[in-house]
Amino acid sequence: MFLISKIWLGYGLISVVLSAFLVLIISTSQLFNQSFYRLVTIHLVLVILSWINSWPSRIVYTEDSPYFARVLFEHSPRLFKSFTFLGVAFCHIQSWSSIVICINKLRTANPEKYEERNKFWNRWCLLIYGLIIGFGFMAANYLIVIPTIRYLPETGNFVFIVMNLGDGIMNIFLVGVFLILYILISLIIGLITICKIRKHEEKGYHHSSLVILAHTFFRVFCLLSLMGSFFLQIEDFTVEMMITIFDFMTFSMTYMLLFCDENVKMAFRTSCSSGDST
Repeated sequence: MFLISKIWLGYGLISVVLSAFLVLIISTSQLFNQSFYRLVTIHLVLVILSWINSWPSRIVYTEDSPYFARVLFEHSPRLFKSFTFLGVAFCHIQSWSSIVICINKLRTANPEKYEERNKFWNRWCLLIYGLIIGFGFMAANYLIVIPTIRYLPETGNFVFIVMNLGDGIMNIFLVGVFLILYILISLIIGLITICKIRKHEEKGYHHSSLVILAHTFFRVFCLLSLMGSFFLQIEDFTVEMMITIFDFMTFSMTYMLLFCDENVKMAFRTSCSSGDST
């Protein structure tokens, strides 16, 4: 296994364990009664699934563990295409999930309307995420041409084949459009949220506000970096750089919660103390 793959695997496994732990304590602790945390829980489950789904594609793109990839490809040639399709869908789902969480913080910032709006988000969050997931699958199905993956026995390598030049150009165009779109939407909503929060939180930012703002603007930075590395197109460096940036962006919510959210810290201390007492 390549060194970069070992780094991805180590960072990812640690992040998955921490994310699963956060899902567990948020789902079971009475400290997390805000709709914000319910949205975050769903988001964390989605990022765990996204990271797991990304590994077959990583193996092919980086040509790491070629024996495993070849065996899997020969037995299920359509399987890699399915993983790629799900990977594209998860990219859209994660982006809209982060935007929706930021909108939630924007809409619940006013303390006078908090109870009413918090109930609304708690009631309809599953429907909202159903729509987000539906859009993600539709975007992956209709707005991009998934390349065909072929194994070349004479070279021992995998190649990605797009049906024609027009499809390849359209894929590059759509990737650029969606990256710019998500950057602009996240940036605009993030700035509006800052103004709204500063208006209603006179004593300083609430810790949950810090989490979502830090997460939103970190995603903007990562999306800008992804766009830059995508258009560089420097062979393997581009692939490895994009996957690394995507990993940092994928688990950013996990680490923002661990470092900035006081409720998470309190729940963590409580779980540790209860574990010690037993």
